[in-house]
Amino acid sequence: MPWLLVALAPTSALAQAPVPASPSDGWDNAYYQILAESLRRSGRGKWIYTADGHAIGRIADVRASPDGMHELAVVEVRYLMGGGTIALPFYRLTRQKDRLVSTDDRAAILAMPRLDAATGGR
Repeated sequence: MPWLLVALAPTSALAQAPVPASPSDGWDNAYYQILAESLRRSGRGKWIYTADGHAIGRIADVRASPDGMHELAVVEVRYLMGGGTIALPFYRLTRQKDRLVSTDDRAAILAMPRLDAATGGR
């Protein structure tokens, strides 16, 4: 009696593990591309606000992150928000009623590390 041996190979859909969502997935969205281009062209000096309505500060520069994965808005933070300079990734910014609004609240901005911490920061 002959034996029949059947090997089942995993299909490509089953062999791939699901990839967790990351903030960089937003770059596939045209919204972030338009926001990035707009801020590159005329973003310097524009105010950014927190999700709870506080003014964070003005955009000083727009640049790529050190790993090259994200665009960052470098913001000169108001003294009342902790002073110094922070970098906010574009995926955490939205436009609301002619304002640039961060998804962070005041407490999160106060807790963020400052880029100029070596020079005294706050």
